[in-house]
Amino acid sequence: MAIYIYIYIYNYHHLIHNQFLSFTFLSPLSMPKPYYSLFAVFIILVTCHAQTDSNTSAACASSNCGNISIGYPFWKKSDTNVGEFCGYPEFGLECSDDQAIIKFPTDTYQVADINYDVRSITLLDIDVLDQPCPRARHNVSLQNLPLSFSSLDLNLSFYFNCSSYPASVEHIKCMQQHDKNQSYVFLAGDEVKNGYGWVRQCDEHVVVTVKQEEIDGTNLITGFGDAMKKGFVLDWVSAKDCAACEDSDGYCRYNHTTKQSSCLCRDGRTVAKSCKKGTL
Repeated sequence: MAIYIYIYIYNYHHLIHNQFLSFTFLSPLSMPKPYYSLFAVFIILVTCHAQTDSNTSAACASSNCGNISIGYPFWKKSDTNVGEFCGYPEFGLECSDDQAIIKFPTDTYQVADINYDVRSITLLDIDVLDQPCPRARHNVSLQNLPLSFSSLDLNLSFYFNCSSYPASVEHIKCMQQHDKNQSYVFLAGDEVKNGYGWVRQCDEHVVVTVKQEEIDGTNLITGFGDAMKKGFVLDWVSAKDCAACEDSDGYCRYNHTTKQSSCLCRDGRTVAKSCKKGTL
C-alpha cells in the first residue's frame, strides 16, 4: 500500500519555495535521504498522539452492566481496584444481576437509562418495583448531589392512613384500611384547592417524582402505580470541583485516599484544576 505524506518544508540550502510537497512511496527506504529525519519526526508525533489518546481513554474507559453503558462521570465500583478513578465520587454504580444500582445518602435506585447526550439519568425506586399497589416510602432526596429534577417530571403528593377526609374525594382503593382510614394521591398542589388540612388528618405525607408522559390526570387513582414503576428523570450538572476541568476538555479524577479531585488532560497530563495553558 502506498503511503502519502504531506510536509511543509523551507529549505535554507536550496531556497525551495514554501509549498506543500507530496511524496508517494512504498517504503521509507525509497525516500530521498534528506527527508529521513522528517519522516522519523512525523512517525514519532503520530505515535505519541496515538499513545496519549489511548492512555487517556484507558484511564477513563467505559464499561457495561446489563444494557446500561457506564461512562464518565459515572463509574463501575467493581472496576475500581485502586483508590483513584474517573468520575464523580457520588456517581459510583454497583452491578448486581446485570442491574445497575446507584445509592444516594438516604435512598437506593435502579438505573433504567443514562443519556449522555442530554446528561440525564432515569431511576427506578427499588422499593416499589414488585408491589402490585406501590406504596411510596420516602421523598426523593438529592441533598448536595450534582443532580436536579428534569422538566420531564412531575410530582405526586400522597397522604397515607388518613383518619378524616372529605367524602367527595376518591381514595386509593388498593390501600383501603380495615379501620376505615384511607390513603389519597394528588397531582402535587391540587390537594390544597379544597382547603382541607390533609397533613393534620393523615399519618404520613410523601412526594413522589414520576415522568409526566406516564400520568393521565383523569385516571390518577388507578394509574399512579404503573407511572411509579417507570421511574423518573434527573439531570446532572458538572460537580463543583470538576467544572474548570471539564470546561478545558479534561476528565475529573477522584482520589479516595486524599478525598481530592484532579484533572486528567487529553495529552496525558494530570493537573489540579484545568488543562488550559497557564493553569495548574
